[in-house]
Amino acid sequence: MRLYYVDEREGESCFIRSALGVDADAWNGFFQRVRGWRAELRERFGVTPSMELQPLGLLGPGPDGGCGPLSPEQGAAVFESGLRLIEDAARFGGGVEVINVCLLRHESGRHQEVSLGRLLTRIDTSARSAAGHAFLIFDEVREEPITRLYRRLRVHNPIPSRYEAWQDGSPTRNIPLDRIIGGPAFRSAGDDHVLQMAGFVAHALLLQEEPADALEAGLDCPFSTLSRALNREASQRDPQGVVRR
Repeated sequence: MRLYYVDEREGESCFIRSALGVDADAWNGFFQRVRGWRAELRERFGVTPSMELQPLGLLGPGPDGGCGPLSPEQGAAVFESGLRLIEDAARFGGGVEVINVCLLRHESGRHQEVSLGRLLTRIDTSARSAAGHAFLIFDEVREEPITRLYRRLRVHNPIPSRYEAWQDGSPTRNIPLDRIIGGPAFRSAGDDHVLQMAGFVAHALLLQEEPADALEAGLDCPFSTLSRALNREASQRDPQGVVRR
């Protein structure tokens, strides 16, 4: 079983969904890493564990960086260290992966629904490849459309062929989600440190796709910190495995 924490970010041109997957067997170890990191932030910067770490707040303008006692420079350091935590967990502990979808908003008025469908399909495929199952955890916003789409894809999920058609000549094949079980769960990101980490991933990808904000924050492509954690099989068309269509 793998637990996937899902968050989203929207920029001027891009809409991004990211899923941070943690194997059930690796979850305790990963959570201890996160707890240790939050304890370190409390000692170094006075950021209490009850404070929600939002990338926009960490990297925002102003003397406090938008996040309590942190300066913008300290906020950027916290943001980068959170990404390194995910990468180190994947590299040295295993059982951690990241799946990302990035769609151009102008290409589809349904980018929220389409991106979610793409992400759920890749999560289902990853779970099937591992001969396991997945459980989804979202921030407690847009609960109704997320649940509705999940239920629909459990029954009808038309997947186009990578080539002109499937072997039977059909342009699409119905491959319902059957590895994502239990239905989506919804939690407050402010109360869930791991869900906040998924937000770090989504925001890092947004900064890669729309780098002006990253440069303003003094960051040099923070998404490149993630390498071993990336599920590159999610899209063979993209070197980072980002699903873009």
